[in-house]
Amino acid sequence: MHIIYSQVLIQAVVFWIIWFLLNQVFFKPFAKVYEKRSSKTVKAIEDAKRLNKESEDLESQLKKKIDETLEAANKLRLSVTEDAKKNRESMVQKAHDSMQTQLETITGQIEKEKGEILNKLNSELKQFVPVISRKMMLK
Repeated sequence: MHIIYSQVLIQAVVFWIIWFLLNQVFFKPFAKVYEKRSSKTVKAIEDAKRLNKESEDLESQLKKKIDETLEAANKLRLSVTEDAKKNRESMVQKAHDSMQTQLETITGQIEKEKGEILNKLNSELKQFVPVISRKMMLK
């Protein structure tokens, strides 16, 4: 039985020596590499979250600017349309006024010609009335 205890003791010492060597050569370097990679992974995840948040912020800012631009474009379109309507109404009013002036001028000319014709007709009638009345009296 004494041999079994000494073999167990030798195996335990060998185990601890191998464990110590493996710990120094393999486990500690592996743990350091694992920690570095783990910290890089955590940092990369945090950076990704930060970048995602920044992209969402930029997207909302861009959407806001697009909305503002659309609103400004609509206002400009309405303004240009309103100006065009005013210009059209102004042109129509000018054309109306011009036609009204021409109509008044033509009406004035017609009235003047009418007056001249009536005066001429009256003067010619005044010449013919005595002649006609004499002829009627002779009959």
